[in-house]
Amino acid sequence: MIILTLGSCSKSAFDINSPNPNLPSDVPPNFVLSAALTSSANLMLGGDANFANFWMGYWAPYGEQSPSVLSYNLTSDSYSANWDSTYVTLENYKFIIDHTGNPEGAYYNAMARIMEVFHYQRLVDQYNNVPYHEALQGTNSFPTYDKAEDIYKDLIVQLDTAIIVINHADLSLVDDPGPYDVMFQADMNKWIKFDHTLKLKILMRQTEMAGGPAYIQSNLTGLTLTDFFTVGEDVTINPQYSNSNTLQQSPLWRNVGYNTDGSPTIGYFSNRANSYVVNFYLNNNDLRVKQYYDTNAYGIYQGRAFGSSDVGQGNSNISGFGGGILVSPTQNAYIIPAFESLFIESEAVQRGYLVGDAETLYKLAVTESFRSLGVPDFQTEAQTYYSQANPNVNFAASSNKINTIITQKWAAMNTYDPFESYADWRRLGIPADLPVSVYPGTTALHIPIRLLYPSSEYHYNATNVNAQGDINQFTSKIFWMP
Repeated sequence: MIILTLGSCSKSAFDINSPNPNLPSDVPPNFVLSAALTSSANLMLGGDANFANFWMGYWAPYGEQSPSVLSYNLTSDSYSANWDSTYVTLENYKFIIDHTGNPEGAYYNAMARIMEVFHYQRLVDQYNNVPYHEALQGTNSFPTYDKAEDIYKDLIVQLDTAIIVINHADLSLVDDPGPYDVMFQADMNKWIKFDHTLKLKILMRQTEMAGGPAYIQSNLTGLTLTDFFTVGEDVTINPQYSNSNTLQQSPLWRNVGYNTDGSPTIGYFSNRANSYVVNFYLNNNDLRVKQYYDTNAYGIYQGRAFGSSDVGQGNSNISGFGGGILVSPTQNAYIIPAFESLFIESEAVQRGYLVGDAETLYKLAVTESFRSLGVPDFQTEAQTYYSQANPNVNFAASSNKINTIITQKWAAMNTYDPFESYADWRRLGIPADLPVSVYPGTTALHIPIRLLYPSSEYHYNATNVNAQGDINQFTSKIFWMP
């Protein structure tokens, strides 16, 4: 059963420097670890994370939606849980770090450091400059904003520090995280691979920066493909999800699946297949469409364009979610599926940052995507798919290997972690024909490239957030963007 759910709820006005009221000072770090990891899964697969599914052409909302959602007219209240709830969760991890400065707590300390990196990278990738060094310090009510590039550099340092903590732990004294580690069940070799994979993700964001290639190469010194996740090594969280009540269901199921009595949730009715991705799958003979989506009332796969105001075209005409992503209320919550790691490795090898065979890694990544979705006879079907005489899928036939890798990564990341696809699009412009909203009056030339700082910051930390200047969701870039 789920032990605690600290920080799992969104707060509309959270002061990131006040003590977390949900976190009593006498809670043991082992209980906090379970709760914090569960909150991490909720953040990735919760309602405010859906913006990336919309913008990246995976989902389309149905029914009476706010014009601000359909036209990208963002405000400081738009998707603000991505900030507020993240800092709540970060405070839980900071609590663990602050209470495990002893030989017994070494493993807990390293796990919390790694998870802090995981969340701070996502904050930077959404907002650019954010409070970092002065964040979550109760003695400072007005934290300054660190430069995003400086935060990224320090995240690498923190990952390296976590490895040192793990490797130098005194095995005769260190506490076993055991069942409290609801991600890797205290397998520290997997935590080390997770650390390395996060490091690779952070570095690969910087491929298009001046000096980026040299920086990436220098920070990958000594690492080989065996240091990252490979076939069958999905990173998932599962604190014994159950159908006992809604809060104990797996977060994606709870978000867009079914209630405990089997009736569809509001999220299931409100979110449908996007025509852009459905057409991509159909046009490229991709069987995964059957796993991502169900057929409509007429037995075909049909999507809706994002921003469509044709609510008269009922949900029965538009495909809902399929059994490949909605498996059961107890399904694992994915943090990094194996195929994501393999696609990143393939790109790194293709660019010369790692030694290996980019085509082999690419094929393994596609195959792992088919496996994760439960495609029958997935290995044979994946081989049939990537062997087509089509540069979108056939690595050998492609004249632009990076484009093929990222295109197929985008096709695989649907719903698992659309934010990774969103980062790739901002970094590389792939998919190149990603559509904008068709909502009447929309003037955007492209989807937004960032979120706006939340109202909680303008309320609690106005001086420092205003020092960031005027932020525009279409023109204010994340530091690693070209």
